[in-house]
Amino acid sequence: MNIALLNDLDREALRGSLLFSTMTDVNLSSVVAPGGVVELKRSEYLFEQGERAENLFLILNGWAQITRDEVDGSHTLVEAFHKGDCLAEAPALLGRAYPASCQAMTDLRALAVNGAMLLDLMQDNRSVLTHSLATLFKKLHGLVDDVEWLKSRTIRERLVKFLLEQSDHVKDGQEFTLPFSKSLIAAKIGTSPQQLSRTFLELREHGVRTRGQTAMIKDRLVLRALIRKQ
Repeated sequence: MNIALLNDLDREALRGSLLFSTMTDVNLSSVVAPGGVVELKRSEYLFEQGERAENLFLILNGWAQITRDEVDGSHTLVEAFHKGDCLAEAPALLGRAYPASCQAMTDLRALAVNGAMLLDLMQDNRSVLTHSLATLFKKLHGLVDDVEWLKSRTIRERLVKFLLEQSDHVKDGQEFTLPFSKSLIAAKIGTSPQQLSRTFLELREHGVRTRGQTAMIKDRLVLRALIRKQ
């Protein structure tokens, strides 16, 4: 697929990603998998746990969740990803099975990149190899930092951080849409749906209002002050 054929919003997501931001259009076009852009409806799967990982994916628009099937039949939410995030780099580059499943949480557009082709490009192009390794290291380091942050924070602080991240494009007092259901928000910040509901009630005293998947923050500075400095 010729990357030049992508629309402006897709190219913006592509150029905003850590892994692909420095690659030329020629290099990118050489590694995009057949079919190129994948479009899914909410709840459809991008890939499933145990499948052979041929492709990694860049989210162009929408939200996706990574879940892992447990032996007791339950599903554990690993992480949620959105525009500009890359998924399944390691298994695709190594030709392994996907260790977890990826499901669309909203309507989703993703760019499929062939792992074997990307590996060939990395082996032939030292600058691509160096940048790719640095990107993967930075992502791993970021995940470790996220885990450490969650471990050291209260449920209220975790929810406040999440709300501030989702509302950074709106003004104080302006409504915004939560990207997914409150049960998934609870899983993402490491709490139960019941505790999440109680925490939302606590935050009403600090200017937070919710209705379904719509939320509003009266004063973001007031809310940010609830996160302890470290």
